[in-house]
Amino acid sequence: MSNKENRRFQRVSLKLPATVAINAGEEIPAELINISPGDMALMVDVDVIQGDAVVVSIDGLDIIEGTVARNFPDGFAVSFRLSKGRRTKLIERIMVLANPNFADGLKDRRNTPRHRDMRSRTVCRLSDGTSLFVKIMDKSVDGVAVEASRQPPVGSVIHIGRQRGIVMRHSPGGFIVVYDKKAATPKRMLRAV
Repeated sequence: MSNKENRRFQRVSLKLPATVAINAGEEIPAELINISPGDMALMVDVDVIQGDAVVVSIDGLDIIEGTVARNFPDGFAVSFRLSKGRRTKLIERIMVLANPNFADGLKDRRNTPRHRDMRSRTVCRLSDGTSLFVKIMDKSVDGVAVEASRQPPVGSVIHIGRQRGIVMRHSPGGFIVVYDKKAATPKRMLRAV
């Protein structure tokens, strides 16, 4: 059986610039050759051994932690495991990048850039007065994507921290909130002189 038949997922050829840090060392420029939801091949001029820990930052795709699976001339393969939700997002992003002619309606429709924030947790106040603990996945000036144990109805008003917003859609394991611009505008107050 060949290596190709042993793979857990089918790889997609995708040439993208990347950086790689091996065993928590300095970042080294690299190039992604192909990727799947569990493996990738990188072209990079560095000596590694099987099992080395790597962190790969791929421009326009993701930051992925894994281990060196095997070496080949001019590079190495990385094996990694992702949660179901993160794997789904990676698959969607790979498909959009690999099929640009068919992906016009699938691109991110946000007007402002996202900022990944995989560590923050906060409390949401729902329209029925209950509270919900959520994990912030990414945020922008316009809204936030959260991971949550339950999903409020689409269109419902919600408060995330001090921001008032509206649930726009559900995502695997969470939901997306767009901030209410009218509520964010401070009321003008008269000041004593």
